[in-house]
Amino acid sequence: MERKNFLRSFVVAAAAGPMILDACKKDTVTPSSTTTTTTTTGTSTTGSTTTTGGCVVSPTEEEGPYPYASGEKNNPLNRVDVTEDQTGVPLTLTLLVVNTNDNCNVVPNVRVDIWHCNNEGYYSGYANQPGLLGTQSYVGKTWLRGYQTTDANGQLKFTTIYPGWYSGRATHIHFEAFISGTLKKIGQMAFSEAISDVVQVSTLYVAHGKNPTRNATDSVFGDSATDLANETLSLAGSVADGYAGTYTIGLAL
Repeated sequence: MERKNFLRSFVVAAAAGPMILDACKKDTVTPSSTTTTTTTTGTSTTGSTTTTGGCVVSPTEEEGPYPYASGEKNNPLNRVDVTEDQTGVPLTLTLLVVNTNDNCNVVPNVRVDIWHCNNEGYYSGYANQPGLLGTQSYVGKTWLRGYQTTDANGQLKFTTIYPGWYSGRATHIHFEAFISGTLKKIGQMAFSEAISDVVQVSTLYVAHGKNPTRNATDSVFGDSATDLANETLSLAGSVADGYAGTYTIGLAL
């Protein structure tokens, strides 16, 4: 019930690599278009989701469960690699922050915090978590959470693992963005189901299996198809080699 109650209480333009910077630095905004391709062979999946155009504010979502115990603003974990001792398919996140009130020009010095569950569906730092292994406590643990600050190009990176899932929620990552200590955005990042379905039957995830909660029926992502399209990470890679994810946070400053 604790998790369920938490769950009841970011638009995005993303493209792979340098395309993001080029698109978001332009003064002219073009209509949005989305293309998704996924190729699966055995336990290896390659995929990409590209969204271009559209200088828009990222959807705001609920904070959701298990932020840093004393609040994300007080999280001392300033680090690129948040993995610690957790096992899973490697995931590298590149995040870009832009100002939608300034032609989507990049914003430096933005602090972005992320947190997500491990491959078994549990979060660090909290007790009384139901799940695959029964009720577990990870009080005092800090894996799969931390923050970085955008550089002069409005970018930052995290090294983590592909999230697992827990009952009632689609696969996701939580984030918050702060400027000079002031919270500017609470959001969540969604994942391509075609890719998640392959990851979740790979060696390090198969005990839990595929997530039965789909993005469209998720309590957070399912309330708006438009928001979901702009909350979904652009992903490329494979189970064997790991994935690279790209995401743009649009702030109206």
